[in-house]
Amino acid sequence: MPRTPVYQVIDEAVRRPSPLSRERGLPILVIVGEPAAAARAAGTAAWFGRRVPYAELDAGDFPDVAAIAERLAGAQGMLSTWVRGTLLPPPRFPLTLFALWAWSRRGAEVPGAGTPPNPVVKRLVFRQWMAEWRKERARTGRVRRAMADYVGRAMTTWIPASGLAAYGLQKLVDGVSLVVWGAGIAVALVGGLVHALLLIRGPIFYRWFRRAPYLRRGRDESVVEYAVRVSEAPPEEVERLLVAALLEDLRQAYQRRVIPWPGWGRDTYPVLQLRNAEPGTAGRRFMELVDDVRSVAGQKGPLLVVASTTVAPAAEPVEPPTGPEPDAVELFRGWRERVRRLRPSPYVVIEAEPSAGTGKDEPRRLLPVRPLGYWLAVTALLVLPLTGAVVATSGCGAELTRVAEQCVGLGALEKMAPHPLVQPVLERIERQNARIPFTAKVFTVAYLGPLTTQPGAAFKDGQMAAVAGELTGIGAYQDSYNRGKSDWKMRIVFANTGQDFLSAELAARDVEERARRDPSLTAVVGFAWSREEVRRAVDVLTRANLPMVSTVSTVGRIAGTGRQRSAYLFRLAVVDELQTRATVAWLDTLGLADDVGPRPDVAVVWQRQEGELYSEDLKNLFLRDYPGRRSDHSFGDDASLGAAMEEACGSGARVVYYTGRADFLTSLKRAWGASCERRKVRLLVSDDLTGAVANDVASNGGGHDTTLSFVSLTDVRDASLNQGQKSLRQWAGTSGVFSFAHASFGYDAAQAVAIAVDAYRTQGGAEDIRAGVHYNLRGLRFDGATGTVTFSGDAKDHDAQGREVWLMSVASGQPIRAMWVCRPTAAQAGCTAPPG
Repeated sequence: MPRTPVYQVIDEAVRRPSPLSRERGLPILVIVGEPAAAARAAGTAAWFGRRVPYAELDAGDFPDVAAIAERLAGAQGMLSTWVRGTLLPPPRFPLTLFALWAWSRRGAEVPGAGTPPNPVVKRLVFRQWMAEWRKERARTGRVRRAMADYVGRAMTTWIPASGLAAYGLQKLVDGVSLVVWGAGIAVALVGGLVHALLLIRGPIFYRWFRRAPYLRRGRDESVVEYAVRVSEAPPEEVERLLVAALLEDLRQAYQRRVIPWPGWGRDTYPVLQLRNAEPGTAGRRFMELVDDVRSVAGQKGPLLVVASTTVAPAAEPVEPPTGPEPDAVELFRGWRERVRRLRPSPYVVIEAEPSAGTGKDEPRRLLPVRPLGYWLAVTALLVLPLTGAVVATSGCGAELTRVAEQCVGLGALEKMAPHPLVQPVLERIERQNARIPFTAKVFTVAYLGPLTTQPGAAFKDGQMAAVAGELTGIGAYQDSYNRGKSDWKMRIVFANTGQDFLSAELAARDVEERARRDPSLTAVVGFAWSREEVRRAVDVLTRANLPMVSTVSTVGRIAGTGRQRSAYLFRLAVVDELQTRATVAWLDTLGLADDVGPRPDVAVVWQRQEGELYSEDLKNLFLRDYPGRRSDHSFGDDASLGAAMEEACGSGARVVYYTGRADFLTSLKRAWGASCERRKVRLLVSDDLTGAVANDVASNGGGHDTTLSFVSLTDVRDASLNQGQKSLRQWAGTSGVFSFAHASFGYDAAQAVAIAVDAYRTQGGAEDIRAGVHYNLRGLRFDGATGTVTFSGDAKDHDAQGREVWLMSVASGQPIRAMWVCRPTAAQAGCTAPPG
């Protein structure tokens, strides 16, 4: 016996190469010599039974090869038993089991078939037998575990695939993430179950028999017909088929597929110890068939056979193909195929010395790095998509970001939990999106604005009513446009900036990211507040070359300063500098009211807040331009507003000019009534309060208690509706609370984009729709809900030109009156008496 113990040879042979290396060929290790010594040497293979699929047989205990195949791969097969040290499910032998079942029907009496058996009846009986065999096997615990194993393997394909598909669809189709993720999970489960069924007993399972090297299944032969043919075949052919099927099952068990499969994780090959493999025994015949099938048929199933015998086997030479002359071409093809498959004889013969012992050193255990790596990959493939699904369908989901207890950014509406005032119009726009035909050409417009408020936030209904108004206008125009005969349709998506636009920059980055992968994203509308966060959002989208149409942002700095002004921002509203010119003219020369003469003393009450630009900008411009006596008084919250109003009214001013936000309208009226009304101090408010004042008057009719003057960027009197406003009113109906003034600007923002898209379509030369829309917004002129809109054709300054500023008043219980309408320019206020 060689100095190296046999178990070390086995240890070397069973170790599998790395996943990046090719599979190794396995020998048939034959130990020859005196029976006891050969048996001792071969017996060292038993030491591997704790870490490899292992079988131990006596060659003389079996009547034939089929019995050996049954012992190895059957329902209680030794190689199909789980081995704890492998950390993986045992090999499955579906092909071998099918061939064994078909062979077991050999000679069985076929009821009603007659003699000789009627082929049709025999096929019917075989079909029934097969159904019963499958049902009987399905009741066994091992088969059930095998089925669960196959389902688990299939899931490593279907869960990641469905997860990626759901992620892609969610990115493509807004507002349906819950439905998409739910459908993705359902598809994964159904697909995995169907895939597993096909692996267990379907076409995937049976297709190997169509290319089997022996008893090959015919092209049009059914499984039942094939089973009948196997049962009637010569024993020698069936034996070869059984060995080939066994090796093929092992090959598939160790196969390294593209998807994670246990074959990646198996780090040792199976071992069969075959004792007393003497000539004439069934075990010797099995060993010789393994040699024959490997070397002649090219079957590469990994199985290390360790046999002990007193007579060494001889490798038989391959016989040359012979046949009649007309079949010479077929003979040549057969020879070429055999040469391609021909392998050296797998026998390795070792002579056992009679005095050799078994040795004391067992083979060292392998660190199960490979199977652990496999389970890590499987866990990642299953856990990561499921985790992604949970993240995408819980909390703010995968697309939105939680900031100040709000889900902000561009994503699904159901994740945002919009404010109750904006929820109905958002749902209505989503229904309009859903009605867009799949075949339509779509351009997408993103709305950027606050759709949510912080939990428990007070005084925010005015802001939400303004947002609801803008969305109402956008929805009304979308409905009008999409009902047209054009094959182009408008889709609206929503980027939530959170309360007070505090996450406007984050929302803009989401829009920028969406624009990179969605060429249909044409423009962004909204930007209603003049805050530092909005200015930064404009910078983000300017760098992304995305056209923007702002509704009512009025601070000049929003568009940039000097040469850094954004070339992509188009503003509908009159900017603060021109607005202030009209306001100053009203106070200085036109007269605010009958009891207030020209150039009264004015106290400006303005809102001091981090990031707030609007209120301070109006205050600074007014203090700069107003020639009369003036003072300023700041506030930061509801409590300090009362103190600022008391201080302003106590300063001797005849007019208090409030430039803060509409959030504080109720507190403002209360503070004016407490500190200013008895002193006959008039209250003038800036344009941000227009929608809130108009809603207050409209909702209470003759019962309202609002008395003040205000600056408006559009005519809010009900008696003077233009065509755009009539269309808007008709779409909105009587449902919902919204600012009609903001609705008019939202309508015009959507209309401006749509007109630019239509112009781009007629030109047909530009390949980039965004560039075409940007080009056509410059110098654009149209009649909208807010009147005539004319954007500047300047390269970088795109504020609307010649816009109207309405100077209005309202008294308690009375309708709103228009006092003056102005078209301010850099040189003059341009105020005239209002029409009607």
